[in-house]
Amino acid sequence: MEKKRPDGTVVQAFVVDGDTTYAYTFSPVRIVGVRPYGDADKDKEFRRLRYHVLKVYPYAKLASAKLNKYNEELMKIKSKRKRRLLLKQREKELKEEFTDVIKKMSVTQGRVLVKLIDRETGESTYDIIKEMRGGFKAFVYQGVARLYSANLKSRYNPQVNEEDEMIERIVLLIEEGKI
Repeated sequence: MEKKRPDGTVVQAFVVDGDTTYAYTFSPVRIVGVRPYGDADKDKEFRRLRYHVLKVYPYAKLASAKLNKYNEELMKIKSKRKRRLLLKQREKELKEEFTDVIKKMSVTQGRVLVKLIDRETGESTYDIIKEMRGGFKAFVYQGVARLYSANLKSRYNPQVNEEDEMIERIVLLIEEGKI
């Protein structure tokens, strides 16, 4: 049997031996906590990584939103020339907006940003650059990244990579509002 509540929701009810039992459907719940690693070094690494993720996560979200917006704009344009002009204009805007921020980032924050962009977009940073700016620019940026022990081709995989698993845990804590 179904019963309508005052707020308009419908609740299923079952009557078993004269007792009424209501069946509620709750939205999924994620339980996220800071699992103690039990190892002082890992706990220290987790705290350091949390600091870096908190610094760059908003930029990763912003980059993902801007990339989606740019892709929507590019889908509407058929002419290669107009697409190139739009990409150059957007790149100039991004440089003006983020050059100072990126210059102030540490190498670790840059590495974490690359991983978070991959997490948010589902594409490696190298692939995004290659798609937007071409293979040569992506090659050059990858070379510069390698000078600083970074890799734009690295993929975000929390099931395999321990650092990525820690990043995922931190992001979930941020999204749950616990940090």
